[in-house]
Amino acid sequence: MSSIHAPHLYRVVLIDDDILLHKLLEMYLFEHHYQLQSLSCGEEIRDFISQQTPDLILLDIMLPGKDGLHWLNWLKHNYPNIPVMLLSAKKSAEERLIGLEFGADDYLTKPFHPKELLIRIRKIMRHPTLANKHVTYQIGSNLFNPAHEHLERNNQLIKLTTQESSLLQFFCQRPDEILTRDCISQALNGNEHQPLNRSIDMTINRLRKKLGDHASNPRYLCTVWRKGYRLTLAP
Repeated sequence: MSSIHAPHLYRVVLIDDDILLHKLLEMYLFEHHYQLQSLSCGEEIRDFISQQTPDLILLDIMLPGKDGLHWLNWLKHNYPNIPVMLLSAKKSAEERLIGLEFGADDYLTKPFHPKELLIRIRKIMRHPTLANKHVTYQIGSNLFNPAHEHLERNNQLIKLTTQESSLLQFFCQRPDEILTRDCISQALNGNEHQPLNRSIDMTINRLRKKLGDHASNPRYLCTVWRKGYRLTLAP
């Protein structure tokens, strides 16, 4: 088991016994600001997932011992909110359909170009409610429901735009972490932040108003000078 750490962004787990693939993806995803945790067999996911929750699992079908479809079934039964992408050398439409019927969120055949994998990961991560369909977050007196894209405060519903909801959920998944503008832009848009683009700052300002935050002295979405932003759930 090995890992290489990148701050703030999505935590991806690769379950595959191909050591060369681990090394290739570890470096490639690290260069694109993703943290990759490598496991060599399905059995290792039991202990790992009991200690920390990944944002996405890359699961090879042809594993030693119990195959990937067994572990996909186990994951979807026990952790249905974690998206799983199957990896397989089997290219037939039938095999792909079987994987999707088992509940896989995507299916990628080997060999594949790392850039295609990155594109597919970003596609899944741009739909944050996929990984947390039934999760709600308490932010002070606000109850945030990502699936329905709204806040509830004092029995009043406050509608959020899709961009606002995506950004707020990204913060909620990493409370008390300092998130840079590059980090946020990579996660939501798939590219680095452009210095003249103020869309992230404008979205945060709108979120502050909807959270009932104070613009000059925010309690929840705080600016960390020259670093980025940090969300505090219970100030």
